[in-house]
Amino acid sequence: MQSKKGFSLLELIIVISISMILGVISISTFYSVSEQQSLEKDVNYAIALVEKARLQTVNAKSNSQFGVRFASSSVTLFQGSSYVAGSSTNTMFNFSPKVEISAINLSGGTQNLVFELITGKANATGTVTFRLKTNQNASTTVIMYKTGLVEIQ
Repeated sequence: MQSKKGFSLLELIIVISISMILGVISISTFYSVSEQQSLEKDVNYAIALVEKARLQTVNAKSNSQFGVRFASSSVTLFQGSSYVAGSSTNTMFNFSPKVEISAINLSGGTQNLVFELITGKANATGTVTFRLKTNQNASTTVIMYKTGLVEIQ
């Protein structure tokens, strides 16, 4: 009797199929985690700009107010009581292409959050909602309080 060594074609097909399924699962999981991290990074950066604007106003840097303008694909830190597009003092942060602001619900219908000198109180209250463009259910809402503080909901 001869003994056969090696793998049959059926065994090889099964191993390759299982490997492909595991590969697809790991790639889709990695992609999902990567998108979520992009959302978190952009939200945290936007919050950092709001906190920087408030801190600079409270400290009366350049004896001026500071504010933040929210747009669908960016957040801009600006100097003064109102936003001026293209100003040399503006600091703009563009979101990842995967992230957008889906809703800006600030009192008075404004897109600008401006802080009062010394007190740091905000001119508007409300929420700003960030979301992934590819997954409308993956969103984060940031609450803006009159005190000038912000909170992730």
